[in-house]
Amino acid sequence: MKIIAVTANPAIDLTAHAPDWKRGRVNRGQKIDKTPGGKGISVAVNLCDAGLSTIATGWLGEHNHQIFIEECARHKIIDRFIRIPGDTRRCIKIIDDVNGETTDINMPGKEIPFEAQQMLLNYLDTEVDDKTALVFGGSLPPGIATDFYAQMAKRYRSKCHCLMIDTSDKALVALMESDVLPHIIKPNIHELETICGRKIQDDEEIVQTAREFIARGVELAVISMGSHGAWFVNKDEAIHAAPIRVKVLSTVGAGDAMVAGTVRGVLLGQDLATLARTATAYSAANIQHAGNALPSKEEVQKLMNRVIISQLPE
Repeated sequence: MKIIAVTANPAIDLTAHAPDWKRGRVNRGQKIDKTPGGKGISVAVNLCDAGLSTIATGWLGEHNHQIFIEECARHKIIDRFIRIPGDTRRCIKIIDDVNGETTDINMPGKEIPFEAQQMLLNYLDTEVDDKTALVFGGSLPPGIATDFYAQMAKRYRSKCHCLMIDTSDKALVALMESDVLPHIIKPNIHELETICGRKIQDDEEIVQTAREFIARGVELAVISMGSHGAWFVNKDEAIHAAPIRVKVLSTVGAGDAMVAGTVRGVLLGQDLATLARTATAYSAANIQHAGNALPSKEEVQKLMNRVIISQLPE
């Protein structure tokens, strides 16, 4: 099985660690980390660390792409990014190591030339087949249509083995309004409310809403709720995975780790409970440290053993 993870709008994350920092004041930081970021890249890192070879593609600014080259080499990711002139955007994250909060300042990114857009489509048209798991993730850079992910669903859903798209804001709304949906979606609870245009009241409504997507063609809906865990819903089951209590260093990439665990579970044919345990363990492993790398298999297994699985009462 071939896995392709597409990051439309990658970033170099500049992460400042500033315990108990206060807005509007002079704060003293402890250290600053510089890491390659973007949903598709984070997903590829986690999948490769879990032993599944993954291709990463999308668009990168060629002037500062060395950090991405090194990240791909470190995790044995196959680099198929389309290079464009200029810099990849930089985003700023401020982590308060005292309370585990993360503040993000995300820049919009560089406009993508039409020729580079076509190069990505040509690459995917050549590579995607019925043995491909295709993952799109993240925001869209300037120059890319709001309905880009909706277009990708129409273009590739029927051609690939598995299509998962994880995005937000207007791109997510446009996707979910399309008549062709991905096989897998992973909105968080706030994104779910944005899609529905209403406040979600309880677990029963979360599952009911997920079932509405499944009736429209989604095969697996994962609804993440931060400290309240996540719901994993398919046509036959609805399973809640309770979060694991761990020391939170950074929530950056936790959702991407859950995406990776979900994709891995689908490709391995795991039952829904095992998939939910694994995806939740990946997410928990991620928030215990800065960066995207998974810990050892033994540590992941320990975390899986602590995930509590439940269902709605009859």
